[in-house]
Formats: sequence, C-alpha cells, structure tokens
Amino acid sequence: MPSEGSPTSAEVRAVPDSRRAWLFRGLALVAPVLALLGIEWALRWAGHYRPTAFWLEAGDGMLRANPAFGAAYVGETQARMPRPLKIREQKESGTLRVLVLGESAALGDPEPGLGMPRFLQAQLETRFSGRKVEVLNAAITALNSHALRRIAADSTRLGADVWVVYPGNNEVHGPFGPASNSLGKAPSLVVVRAGLLLRSTAIGQWIFRIQEGQGEGLSLAPRWAGLETFSKNPLAAEDPRLEVVRESYRRNLTDLVRFGVESGAQVLLGTMAVNVSDCPPFGSLPLAGPPQVLTQWKDLSERGRAQDAAGDWSGAVESWTQAVALAPSHAESRYQLGLARLNAGDTVRGTVDLEVARDLDTLRFRADSRIVAITREVAAASPRVLLVDAASELKGEDPQRPPGADPFFEHVHLRPEGNDRLARLFAKALVTRLPEGTVSSALWATEAACRTRLGWNPHAEVRLWTQIRALCQKPPFSFQSHKEARDRFLDDRLAEANAGARKAGLGGSIQALESVGTQHPTDWQLAEQSARLLRQGRRWTNAIEAWKRVVEGAPDHVVAWHFLGEAQAQTGDRSAALESQSRALALRPDFVEAALALGQLYGQSGRFQESITVFDQSLRRDPLNLEALINKALTLEVMGRRGESVPLLSRAMTEHPQSTLPCVRLGELLSARKEYAGAVAAFEEAARREPSNLGVLQRLAGELGRADRPAQSEAVLRRAVQADSQNVSVRIDLGVALARQTRFADAIVEFEAALRAQPDNASARTYLERARTMLSASPQSNANRKR
Repeated sequence: MPSEGSPTSAEVRAVPDSRRAWLFRGLALVAPVLALLGIEWALRWAGHYRPTAFWLEAGDGMLRANPAFGAAYVGETQARMPRPLKIREQKESGTLRVLVLGESAALGDPEPGLGMPRFLQAQLETRFSGRKVEVLNAAITALNSHALRRIAADSTRLGADVWVVYPGNNEVHGPFGPASNSLGKAPSLVVVRAGLLLRSTAIGQWIFRIQEGQGEGLSLAPRWAGLETFSKNPLAAEDPRLEVVRESYRRNLTDLVRFGVESGAQVLLGTMAVNVSDCPPFGSLPLAGPPQVLTQWKDLSERGRAQDAAGDWSGAVESWTQAVALAPSHAESRYQLGLARLNAGDTVRGTVDLEVARDLDTLRFRADSRIVAITREVAAASPRVLLVDAASELKGEDPQRPPGADPFFEHVHLRPEGNDRLARLFAKALVTRLPEGTVSSALWATEAACRTRLGWNPHAEVRLWTQIRALCQKPPFSFQSHKEARDRFLDDRLAEANAGARKAGLGGSIQALESVGTQHPTDWQLAEQSARLLRQGRRWTNAIEAWKRVVEGAPDHVVAWHFLGEAQAQTGDRSAALESQSRALALRPDFVEAALALGQLYGQSGRFQESITVFDQSLRRDPLNLEALINKALTLEVMGRRGESVPLLSRAMTEHPQSTLPCVRLGELLSARKEYAGAVAAFEEAARREPSNLGVLQRLAGELGRADRPAQSEAVLRRAVQADSQNVSVRIDLGVALARQTRFADAIVEFEAALRAQPDNASARTYLERARTMLSASPQSNANRKR
C-alpha cells in the first residue's frame, strides 16, 4: 500500500495529462497564427504583396514615390499614381526643400506641370536666387485625409523646411467616404485604420484584390470615370454621416500637422478655395410639399430665370427670395438667389447665398464651410502652423466678387493664372516663417515669367481647354443648370487657344521651350513639356531624346516610358520600343495603351503568340476593351486563324454599337480576302452608325465598286458630295467612279469641281486630262464629230 501522503498512480498520470492538455491548448492558439504567417509568406513569395509606404528605398540614399501607393485606399485599378518623384533622402546643404500635400487641386490637375507646386517652384527660385529650391509635389488625385496622413508620417524623414498642406475636397467622395462605398456608410476612424492595417499585409491585399475584381485600369483616354463614379450618391447637408466624416478629417489633419511640426518643418495649412459663383450645385434635394406649393415654386423659378435673362436683377432677387422661402434646403434656388444678388450689386449677401448653396449641394465634390472651418481650427491650435486662408484670400479678376471662371476651370481645379495666385499666397506666407537673411531677393517673379520658366506654351493651353471641354460633357458637370452657357464659354476659350497656337506655330513653341530647357537641364518636368510638343509635331528623333531626359529624372514616369516607346517604334527601333513599353507595364500592369502598343510590337516582330498573350491579358482585365479585341482579331488573321478573327471583330461590333472602328476593320479584313459582299455589309453598318463620316462613305463606295455595284457606289459618293461639296477627295472618287462607267463627260464635271476647290491638286488635273482624252476617243464622241 502506498504510504500516507505519497501520490497515487492516478495523480501521477494526471500530471502529464495536464501538461499535454496545456500543450494542446498552446498549439491550438499558436497554430492559426503560424498558419496565417505561412499564408502571408507564401503570398509574398508568389508576388501578391505591394509595399504601402509612400516613400520607397531606391538605393544610394535615394527615395522614390510609390507608384502603387493609392491601391490600399481605392484599389489597384482605380488608383491614380503620384508624381514620379525621385529624391535624395538627405537634402543637400543650403537647399530649400518644400513638401506639398493634398489632392487633385494641390497636384495641379489637369496639368500638374503647370500646377500650383510648379508655380511655387518658379516663384521661390526668384526669391531665393542662388539657392537650390526643391518643391516636392506629393499630392495625389482622388485621395483624402486618410491617405494624406500616411504620406505625412512617411515624409518626416525628408528634413523638409516647409510643408504646404492644401486638402479638403475628397472627404465625402474619397476613400472610406459615405458616397464612395456600396454600403453608403461612414466608418469610424478605428475601423478605417484597422482596414488600412489589414491592407498593409499580403493577405489583406489578396482579399481586397478579389473583392475589387478587374477594372479598366490606367488609360490616357478618358476611361476612368472620375467624379462620374460617385454621381449617384447624394448626401443632404443634414445627413448625420457627415459628422463622422468631419471628425475623421479633424483627427487626420491634426495628426498630419503634428507630424510636420515634429519633423522640424514650418507647416503652412491652406483652406480649400472652390468655385461658388460660376459653379451651380451638382445636385439638389427633391422638392417636397403640397402640390400648390410646388406649383408656386415652379412659377417663381421660371419667373426668376426670365428676369435673369432680361437683366432685371432686382426682380430676379425678389422672385428667387420667394422661391428660397418655399424650399430653403434647395441648393439650386439658393444659388440662383446668390447670383441674382451679385448681379444686383449686393456682393456680401450674394456671396453668403452662394456659399450656402455650395453647402446644400447633395453631390459634395467641393469642400464645404464646415471642412474649411475645421482647417482653420486645426491651424489655430498650434503656434508652429500658419494658416493660409485661400478660401477667403484667393481672388478672381474682380476682387469684389467670389472667384469663379476666371481662376477656376470648373469646380475646384485652377487655371494657370489661378495656380499662380494660390502659389503666391503660400510663397508669401513661407517667406515670413523663414529666418531673416535667408531671402536673397525682395522681388517676386511675375506670372508671365513663371509661365515661361515652367514651359507654358499656346499648345499646352489648347491641351488644357480640350481636356476640360471633354470633362464637362460628363456627369456630374452635365447635371449643372448652366451647362449650355458654360459650353459656349469653353468653346470660346478653346477657339482663342487654337488661334494662339496657330499664331505661335509649333516650331516657334518648340524653339522657345528648348531655350528655357538649356537653362534648367535637370528639370524633367520642363523636358516633358518639350517632349509633348515634339510628339505633337511627329519629330520622333528629337522626341526620343526629350523623353529620355524625362525618364532619367523620373524613372517611374509610366506615361513617359510609353511615349518613349512610341517614338522609338516610329523610328524603327523595335527592340528599344519593346523595352520601353515593357518598363511602362512593369510600373503599371493595367496601363491600356502600353499593353496595346506592346502587343502590336510583338506582332510586327513576328512574335504573334506573345502578341496574343498581351491582348488576352488586357481582355481579362477588361473584356470590352475595343482596341484589344480589334488588335487580337487582326493578329489572328495574320497567323492564319481565319475562323477566329471575323467572329472576334463581329463581337467587337456588337459590344460597341456606337463605334465605327470595328466595322471599318472588319470591312478592311474582308476586302483583303476579296470577300467584297461581306466588306460592303461591314462598311454599310459603319455608315449607318456615322452617316456624316465622309471617310466611311468613301470606303463604302470603293467596296461597292469592287463588288461590281457601280450605281450604288455612285449614289453613296453623291451623298458624300451633298454633305461636303468642297471636299476634293470625294469629288475625285466620284469622278473616277463615273469614268469607270465610261461616263467621261460626267467625270470631267467632278474633276473640274475638284480643281476649282483646290487648283494645285495634281491628281485631279491628271484624272481630268485622262477623262478628256478618253471622251475624245470614245465612239460616241467620234460619231458626234462626223455628224
């Protein structure tokens, strides 16, 4: 028997059992963690991880802006890229380094090369002559304070002397805003930051990528919907979700300026200036109330508009005042009242009405008065932060009126003159914060001098107005009440820009840019302006050298690599072009034009299967990609896979019912096969889609002629002549068609008409002489002479 106090066998067995139980419990806790770590490692090894920091190591003490930074906030296919910055982490002695943080208005959309940071650079170079000035444009389109906070945290290492912060437009419609997610929620800051922490892991990125799916990707064409994406997500001014948004903005902005202050920088915090006088609300709340009230409001608004049109401003003020009394939360009514008061000379009350209308706008693409107030409050909370109150201080041509279409392109983005004025506000504030003796000149550069320094030219102005004109045809701009007047204004500006470009001449603009470029040989943004002009003039050899200067200074400039590849292909250097387009795709795998160019280069080099692979990748990302469908079909035809090419082009015609391009390409392909009936059908469909396209009509007539249908060919060409009787090419084609029917007298009439329109046209004169010769030699002509 066991002695008293000694453990029993059951107790002895219980000890290891207890230890095993604790071991199993520990393993049960550790195993999931180990499994997650294993999955994380495997995903990173398989290439499913992208760093989420804004600044990435580039070797030799250099840093580069992360091209994929925005993916963690809006997804890979919707993310816009930052400016392709590459800088030395430790700034050189004596350098004035300025960091710019913000969204598209701070970036300088639609042309960052002529944006506020560039004007700031030009102004500071004059004021600090003899000293190196670096203005680092770290603003990004479509992001908001959630992302800006991270950029700020990553930028404390830069040793910048000054931070210029200009945020506020994207809090509602930007990342995590209630108008930017399918659930319509405004998540708390804790939830947002937890989500961003998850997206900093390979597992989180993999999950997010699956949820996101495939989008259209980056394109030089206006594929990205931009503001149109959020145009169906209105929020009323009293919506409680806005308070969550504003609190997040306050806390993010407070952290941001704290990071700047702790880094040793002087922080200039700007309130967001927006267009209130020439930008009607994008959306208003639906009117509610008894039918008689709605009828009364409608009558008042119609009367107010009629009085506005007649210049009866006092009458318009009275009508719109009554309309606002019936619908005080209706943004459009309040806007019209403000505009009428401005026109009547009541600037103070008119400005208040316009600002209230901005706050009532249900599509909240402009920083409202609460966002502006929070910005002021955050600036006031720290003595190391200087407020630059652009919302109050940025003026237009008439300082008595709130700024409108004079400094702004549309709702928030500034014209070059507006960017100069905004930069000047920040520059003057900056000078007051630097130690005495650091400023080497008391003079500021004029706006004209700044434009010259930045490479502004009349052709760039054409490019700017063309982009804005196209943008304003889409929602939400197409919703605005002044769209007809605005379009006339934009057409006038574009006409003026085109006249200026014609007067300057492309060669003269290129020469002027080259002269400025020799004074600033390391300024890649100036080289980019020159490269764009050279590309426009198809001066490919010179364009190659200019684009090379761009990518040397900005190795992550994805568009520059693409345009470099384009120029190299034009000069016949396919191997270099392949390398450049591959570099562009490595930086941005969803870059549409680079993928298409690469696929075409493979095809031209006889590497057809690689070409098909590239087009297939584009189609997996966007199954409706018209260019990829067409190019794949044409490549299949060259490969002899005829059974696949025509169905693919037919699919492109079906999926793009408004486009003539797939019809034309199918017609060309069938004509090359000598299948003229099919070619005629394809060009007939193209002509149905675009009846006034003379080129399509001429191609259709040619195919009808090949199909031995001369009467129908003639009828189509006569239709084209009716559309444009002075078109020399159409007249010549009609004359040739008539001559083929031995109707030489009729053909002579057409050739003579062509020569009247263009007397030096050699083809028309040659055809006319032949027709006269054939007429004189014809049997009918000889018979007439005998009689």
